[in-house]
Amino acid sequence: MLAFRLASLAAAALLLSACQRAQQPAPDIALRCSGAQQRICSWLSDIQQQVGSRFDRATRYAGQHCDLTIGYDAQRGYQVLRSEGDEPLCLQAWQTFGATATLPPPPPEAPAQFILSFHPQ
Repeated sequence: MLAFRLASLAAAALLLSACQRAQQPAPDIALRCSGAQQRICSWLSDIQQQVGSRFDRATRYAGQHCDLTIGYDAQRGYQVLRSEGDEPLCLQAWQTFGATATLPPPPPEAPAQFILSFHPQ
């Protein structure tokens, strides 16, 4: 149940700001969390900021959406397990996520998978 809540928190947090323009810094979701979820929120915030800062030309995909399901394996790192949504945006989102090589490993209590949502405006 906790993993589901954390996955939901992760999805909601990343949904809000995965495709921010470079001029507008993504909100720090870690500031909105407390207690046991603080480490997970900090980790998600770091991922959100790194991927969001590399996502350029977001206006080209305005009105489209894409959800990437991301998993983590200690041997292979992060992997995009699935994408759903508009194909052009999903291809760009997948490439951007894959090109972001400095993502921190998840804390031990993080969910096995999370959803990174892109909704450019």
